[in-house]
Amino acid sequence: MLKKIILTFLFVIFSSVVFAFELPDKIKDWHLVSEFVTPLIAGEKDFGRVVYKNYERESPKGFLQIIMTDGTGTGNLYVPSDTNNSKGVIPFNSDYKVLEISGKKAILETQENLPLSLALNYSDNIIITIESYSFNENEIIRFMEELLTKI
Repeated sequence: MLKKIILTFLFVIFSSVVFAFELPDKIKDWHLVSEFVTPLIAGEKDFGRVVYKNYERESPKGFLQIIMTDGTGTGNLYVPSDTNNSKGVIPFNSDYKVLEISGKKAILETQENLPLSLALNYSDNIIITIESYSFNENEIIRFMEELLTKI
């Protein structure tokens, strides 16, 4: 029984260390308004999590969502070397740009009727995506750069 208690205690400590990476509650004028975390668990094995954080700013009024995938079950962001070779993959009326932001590979996606989206491969098994109607391309890139200085 004591062995089970110790193993459970060690598992809790190990889990908190694995998920020590966190997104900030405030980024410039943007304040966290809600958060939802989905654990990725299969059987007894923990594969990571998906974190959804919604932010708001007062002036000018705006909303954005940051989605962070973290763990071995989420993998890494595939960033092609050339988006022109993605025939059949890119949806109609979409535009993709491959970028490097603060030394990290990223993809900027513009698609009609959907928010502007910027996905960045932060590190092994950690992907950060920002989605917002409130930004233009330059603003979302600058916001990502600011976010990277906070984490």
